[in-house]
Amino acid sequence: MKKISLYFFLIILTVTSFSCKEKKGFPKPSNLIEEIQMVDMLCDIHLHEAYANQYRFKKDTVQLESKDLYLSVLEKYGVPDSVFAQSVVFYSSRPKLYDRIYQQVVDRLNILQEENSAQKEVNIQPEE
Repeated sequence: MKKISLYFFLIILTVTSFSCKEKKGFPKPSNLIEEIQMVDMLCDIHLHEAYANQYRFKKDTVQLESKDLYLSVLEKYGVPDSVFAQSVVFYSSRPKLYDRIYQQVVDRLNILQEENSAQKEVNIQPEE
């Protein structure tokens, strides 16, 4: 019961701190990830999650955990987790900017999905 009340307190504290913050958002960190790299990283994270979810219940595949997927993306881009977290907080404190970033992510993932669907259509051939 103490854990539940502790979690509840932390959630309330977090919400309160966000609501008390100035409308300008959080200050820009000195090591902010640039928008285009943030888009690249978020695309990779979502692709990794989709891959893991696709094979989550198959017995012959290695079970992947979300933290491993995130860490592999951070390693790929050479970005420490603290820098990524600060960048996410900064961008998410500016909804219009974060929306623009995520729109680019969605657009890119949609293009990849269309390309994948087109490849599957081309590869289907009737048996003789």
